[in-house]
Amino acid sequence: MKRYFFLFLILISAMAQAQTIITGIVRDEKRNPIADINVTLQEKSGRLTLGFAMTDVKGAYKLEYKGKADSIAITVSGFNVQKQTKIVENRNQNIDFSIESASILLNEVKITPPKIRQAGDTLNYLVESFSDLNDRTIGDVLKKMPGIKVQENGAILYQNRPINKFYIENADLLQGRYGIATNNIDAKDVSTVQVLENHQPIKALKDKEVSEDAAINLKLKDSAKGTIIANTQLGLGGSPLLWNNELTGMYIAKKLQNITIYKGNNSGDDVTRELTSFYSNDASNMDKGGLLGVQSPLSPSIAEKRYLNNQANILSANNLWSLKNDYQLTANLSYLNDLQRKDSYAFTEYYLANDSILKIEEYMNSRLRKERLTGDIQLNANKDKFYFNNLFKIEGIWDRERGDVISADSVSQYLKKPYYSINNTFNIVKTGEKYTWNFHSFFGYNSSAHTLSIEPLLYQDLLSPSTYSSRMMQSVEQDNLAVYNKVSLGFGKGTWKQEYAVSMRTDIQGLSSELGTDNTTYVADSFKNDLRQVKYELIFSPVYTYAKGKLNSVLALPFNYTLLDVKNNLSDEKRRKNNFSFNPSLFLHYKISGYWTSYCNYSYRTSIGKINQLYKGYILSSYRSLLKNDGDVFEQKAHNASASLYYRDPITTLFGMFNISYSNVRTNLLSDYSYLGTLTLRSSILAPSTTERLGADMHLSKDIETLGSTVFLGGNYTISRSSQVTQGRLIDYNNQGYSFSPRIITKISPSVNLQYEFKYSQSISKVKNEKKTFDPIRIMSHNIQLSIFPFKGMSLNLKCESFYNNAIISGSRSMTFGDISAKYKYKQLEFMFDYTNIFNSKQFVSASYTDVSRYYSAYMLRPTEVLLKVRFKLK
Repeated sequence: MKRYFFLFLILISAMAQAQTIITGIVRDEKRNPIADINVTLQEKSGRLTLGFAMTDVKGAYKLEYKGKADSIAITVSGFNVQKQTKIVENRNQNIDFSIESASILLNEVKITPPKIRQAGDTLNYLVESFSDLNDRTIGDVLKKMPGIKVQENGAILYQNRPINKFYIENADLLQGRYGIATNNIDAKDVSTVQVLENHQPIKALKDKEVSEDAAINLKLKDSAKGTIIANTQLGLGGSPLLWNNELTGMYIAKKLQNITIYKGNNSGDDVTRELTSFYSNDASNMDKGGLLGVQSPLSPSIAEKRYLNNQANILSANNLWSLKNDYQLTANLSYLNDLQRKDSYAFTEYYLANDSILKIEEYMNSRLRKERLTGDIQLNANKDKFYFNNLFKIEGIWDRERGDVISADSVSQYLKKPYYSINNTFNIVKTGEKYTWNFHSFFGYNSSAHTLSIEPLLYQDLLSPSTYSSRMMQSVEQDNLAVYNKVSLGFGKGTWKQEYAVSMRTDIQGLSSELGTDNTTYVADSFKNDLRQVKYELIFSPVYTYAKGKLNSVLALPFNYTLLDVKNNLSDEKRRKNNFSFNPSLFLHYKISGYWTSYCNYSYRTSIGKINQLYKGYILSSYRSLLKNDGDVFEQKAHNASASLYYRDPITTLFGMFNISYSNVRTNLLSDYSYLGTLTLRSSILAPSTTERLGADMHLSKDIETLGSTVFLGGNYTISRSSQVTQGRLIDYNNQGYSFSPRIITKISPSVNLQYEFKYSQSISKVKNEKKTFDPIRIMSHNIQLSIFPFKGMSLNLKCESFYNNAIISGSRSMTFGDISAKYKYKQLEFMFDYTNIFNSKQFVSASYTDVSRYYSAYMLRPTEVLLKVRFKLK
């Protein structure tokens, strides 16, 4: 396998071409040099600009080109001079120009700027070209831009990859919680959405560490800068009594940025999502534990507003100050409180072995109360040769959930799950002409103490309760202390660079639990746990970078030493495990042309030690799920490989990508499931197992200006295989599925817009041992919205959604929803009317596969509702 990777690297290296340098002097008719003349380097066709320069006071210019074209075009232009173009060979040479003056007759013309404009690695999307009267926030407009995708949870993708930064006027105010911006900044206040391709957030590492991710930067209009913008919304409706209120304030200036919001509603808008951080490299995302849960309805795969029964309130204050010496101070504080109610019927079939099937029927309702407080403060300096960052975070969670289930027994559940976390991340980078020094440090601590009570008393044969016991009580306490330090030193300039890093990590985790009853005086060891795990990791990581012409490659060769100490305080058993591992990775980036770019990735990772796989005593994770392990140390070896091809042409607004990925994960432990009536007993046993996954996905998007349309097309295919043990018998199963989803936004006339989206997916599961194949599940959906603008300031929206699921056995396989909304804007007032679920659909029925089980549910929906909102500007 390794020889192929190195052969691939050599072949691509041979394709890389040295850059071409073209110089020259621009003179007038009298042979005098001319300053400030534009000199552009373009493809021979003139469609794509590849380089740009301006002449200096001596009339001289210099252009650089890294492409492979045989011929290129050099064009000179400027005010009051005749434009001149020369087609030249792609080689180092001197090209002089002699240009003539030209009189310019200015006529009144109407200039329509391009919707997308490219400047180097930055794409500029003109917001006004993609928005209409229906678009209130910048998030509404982002969904229409080719190449950009906004997921249901609010995460933003460019070319189907998550963005790594979100800026407002080049500043990271929100620290990954950019839903606050996309859902609250008015589209009319934003002039341009910038996509920063191959964005390296640390300026000192630019051209030293390659990034394949993009960032987004919002450029505001001058009218929105340096002024306080405050808006409020009041909403009232019925069936039942509905409310939807907002208060937002924004101030964006060079020295200060602030966004403060309050939002509250019980009309199905999940405003709590706006507080989610989407930065994937957030070191504070430590394991929160959470072994206990309430058996509650699974959320259906439709728009959340159709089923979310909430009472949500959020408050968020976000501030950024620009200090002296290019330092920035950021402070953020957020609080949320939400009550969510769920009601559903569920029917589950578990395939056991020899064609035997376990069937469980449940009527469920639950009430989840979320209460969370988060805060952070950051000091940052991001200069060309120096980077400093210190981020301090705190978080408190006081969630609690109550659930009732009617099945063979009527069961009441109550779960309290508090969680507390504190952490600090420190990073400093210094660069010189031939070196890079980087120090990174992280300290974090979290703890949780969860308790689950279940009534009535179930499984009496297992617990041997007292006569006076009426409920089961399960408690789990977990804590985690993590300390991580890394120092690296890089050398080199130009084609070859090398970096050597040493890092040390310490993780100290504790887990204790007890399962008993409300009158328990003695708990057997088989229902208790008291573990302490200490893991030390020492990593030496050489990294080699090769960059020449169109090729960038990074080869990392980390050597890991892990020492794992585990102590069971109940039995006083101690275990120690040493592990040496080699975890190489290879990254290749080849820029085929100005339109095409390719990436290849490969990595091998080993890991050991998960405390959630070590406890031997039983833990009742829900009213019908009892868990334990054999106590063996978890070990995992994972191969991951992917190849991606990207195309983007801002001039024709065509964006596309294709990606194929493969993963092979081997573990030494396997889940063993057995059943006592409806009670599921799950344990991990020492048995090697392999999980494989092969996936491919593609996405295309284009703005067709002549038709007034933007089209999107997405599709994916996945196949996976895995194993589990059921009732003492090994079951190998395969899952296969594919989906595709075209979407179009079109302007039928100046007063009528149409949006249509179609989704189709098919999945199928096979049990190899039994040579059994489940019937395929096919799901289709249609979503159409007609927008009418009868006169200035008025919009009317008619929306219809339909769903089809062939796996639904009882009742109709098709469901239809309808909505009507209207909006009227008069001066500073905006009136909104929503009439949702006009057909009064009561429930959403779905069916799906999960591993070797089949799940059917009927989820209760929100009824027909009417909501009137008024929005106005306070300042």
